[in-house]
Amino acid sequence: MFDKSYFDTLQDYIASGCTMELTADELDYYNALYALVGINRKYGKDNAVAFLMHEPFNVERMRARKMYSEAINLFYLNDTIESNAHRNLMYDNLMKAAQVVLQNAVSSKDMEVYGNLNVQAAKIKQLDKPDPVKPKEIDEKPIKIYDLNPEAVGLDAANRQILAAQIDSVDLPEREKVRLKRDANIVDIDFEEMLNDQEEKTKDIG
Repeated sequence: MFDKSYFDTLQDYIASGCTMELTADELDYYNALYALVGINRKYGKDNAVAFLMHEPFNVERMRARKMYSEAINLFYLNDTIESNAHRNLMYDNLMKAAQVVLQNAVSSKDMEVYGNLNVQAAKIKQLDKPDPVKPKEIDEKPIKIYDLNPEAVGLDAANRQILAAQIDSVDLPEREKVRLKRDANIVDIDFEEMLNDQEEKTKDIG
């Protein structure tokens, strides 16, 4: 039985989301490989291989070992479970095993096994490594507010007349002085003038 391998076909079957139609022989082969994975998980590789070598399959050892390899590759090669999920699963299993040992401990040797299981669990959970630096939360980040109105932050209001006189005293073209006064809220913004300025700057582009 199982003299012929359907591994390639089953790879396509898995890739299709198990929507392909399988023949009776292909389905039997798939179920055998699936059973191997379950036996391997619970009882180990040797028992999984022996499963195929006995009734009702009676597969030769070399063929059984080949099918075992196919089973592992078929069901684990495209494993999409994240590493952290695997770590959590292994951690839980080790902690459960540790609790069983603790509950049935009768000697110092048992307690040593219990301690080793805890150490292994901690390493898998990466508790032996420093915690990664967490990014600052939004409410922990410094907030900067920019405002042209000093009174908004508790400062005295600026004397616009003095500021205007200072701008007038600077050796600049009148157009630049007006722009500075507009930026300092000394004079109102002339949107039409701003649009004309922008048009003047861009008319030669292209």
